[in-house]
Amino acid sequence: MQKINGNISGIRRSYIERLESIYDMEADRREFCTAEMLEALAFFTEATGREAMVYLDRAGRVLTVAVGEQDRVSLPMLRSRRSEERLSGIRCIHTHPGGNSRLSEVDIQSLKKMRFDAMAAVGVKDGALTSMQVGILNELESNGEFSVNLFGLYKITRIPDDVLWNEIEAADSRIRAAKSKKAGAEIARAILVGVVGNDALGVPSCGQGDHIGSPLLKELSQLADTAGFITVGFVTQPRLKPDKSYYLGSGRLHDLVLEIQRLNADVVIFDDELSPAQIRNIQKELGKTEIMDRTSLILDIFSGRASTHEGRLQVELAETKYMLPRMTGFWTHMSRMGGGGSGGGGARRGEGETQLEVDRRILRKRLHELEKEIDKIKSRRDVQRVARERSKIPIVAFVGYTNAGKSTLMNRLSGSNVLAEDKLFATLDPVSRRVNFGCGELLLVDTVGFINKLPHDLVDAFRATLEEAKHADLLLHIVDSSSPESEEQMKVVSEVLVQLDAGSKPILNVYNKCDVSGEVLSERDSVCVSAKTGKGMEELKKLVTQKLAEARTEISVLLPLGSGALVSRVYANGQVTECEYLETGIKLKAAVNLEDAARLRAEAIEVLP
Repeated sequence: MQKINGNISGIRRSYIERLESIYDMEADRREFCTAEMLEALAFFTEATGREAMVYLDRAGRVLTVAVGEQDRVSLPMLRSRRSEERLSGIRCIHTHPGGNSRLSEVDIQSLKKMRFDAMAAVGVKDGALTSMQVGILNELESNGEFSVNLFGLYKITRIPDDVLWNEIEAADSRIRAAKSKKAGAEIARAILVGVVGNDALGVPSCGQGDHIGSPLLKELSQLADTAGFITVGFVTQPRLKPDKSYYLGSGRLHDLVLEIQRLNADVVIFDDELSPAQIRNIQKELGKTEIMDRTSLILDIFSGRASTHEGRLQVELAETKYMLPRMTGFWTHMSRMGGGGSGGGGARRGEGETQLEVDRRILRKRLHELEKEIDKIKSRRDVQRVARERSKIPIVAFVGYTNAGKSTLMNRLSGSNVLAEDKLFATLDPVSRRVNFGCGELLLVDTVGFINKLPHDLVDAFRATLEEAKHADLLLHIVDSSSPESEEQMKVVSEVLVQLDAGSKPILNVYNKCDVSGEVLSERDSVCVSAKTGKGMEELKKLVTQKLAEARTEISVLLPLGSGALVSRVYANGQVTECEYLETGIKLKAAVNLEDAARLRAEAIEVLP
């Protein structure tokens, strides 16, 4: 059982156990607090005369339970992975003895200081809960502090969960907007670090800003900019692969420490995913300077960009998988394994180790829950996909490197208004639009952009979305023709498509931004366009129509009765219009791709007219 924080001296063990039982409780995702939690807090407060509090995260999990004196709330300093550009993701619900449920000045200051999602006070009198008042941050005032909106007094049985959640989300947006307006000097200063390979032996290894060596870490610099950092310098090392213990060699790591001091950097961002051991070792050398790797940087960007329930679930799944093996470093502020005293027979388990194990258990439980929810999303997508196939609407999926112009092209072809910005991962959530190019309706589906070293956990988490490409009739591979790294970017996209079992799908290469590159292509299955100006759109529509006509053919066959696996394949990849089991075989009529058509003819008892 997790321990109670705060002053619990002189309190009966039975009262403490009742408070500890809150750790086994959990609120629904859109529930502000459960009645069971409030009753346990009220019981403790009535029995002891002391304030009690519970801290919940946005998933409804109990993070900490604490106790304070009647005239003062003792708030433990909880750590959060969120930046100061957002709320902490934690809400505090605590009791007031004597029945007064109004927030005190101490409560208000704690709300501001900790950037809680919400601070709630619940009055307790004669063992009963009276009412609740909730405080949520409002606008940033001229003195640099946020004002506070107060909600309630609410009856305990009538807490408006939806209203409070909407206010929390609005406060999060206000804080982001307020932070973005602050002076550039307050933006976190980042040093980028990378292992660049022996082909970069002639390139300086340390530099400031984007003036020296930036092509080696150009994409990492774009990611840092998207995440809201300002790049003030970089450290690179030419070597075949990163050091297993420290990523960089000992000499270059010393150079990094000097660069941090010289440039007054707040964070160091590494261009690869760091192992848990590397994180621990590097953190010892760098002290209090924050470290991030490429994966955690991309996850932070995704976390800020996901706007739908599905997108947030997928990002949280990837974050949970990333965090699970890296939990140890997040509890270094708590005690470790302590040696036994003179009369002890061995090591005793410290508070930090107990906390670490509990948090790992909570994360594993949440990981299981998220995987089940993602599976439900996949099932819904499968049902929707079957419905689309029955309607015989061809599906054209956009794939490509991030910031290649997929959303802009979607807007140009469909007349929609999908968000399109000159940033990496400007849009994450899938978008589909019905269009008609003059030869019948078809469905355009946009997918999340790819990137070099795309974290495997993200590919797995977004598989339900990315598999739209696997089931499409035609893939439009959008390429940024103005990028000097376009060939390498195309290879990355091809590799991800192979991971998704979509590498054999018909592909039309669409070279976008030709108004900038001026490139004219003559290769087969390609077209040069400008989504911004509209150049090449008619040719693109013509080629899409042509490729779709080539991609599928109508076929009617009589198959042996033992061809169930082949029939299932046709249902998965084609559009079945008739399937009848006869004594002589399986009569099947479907629109299929050319590969499946050839296989059906080869295994058929008879090809029907």
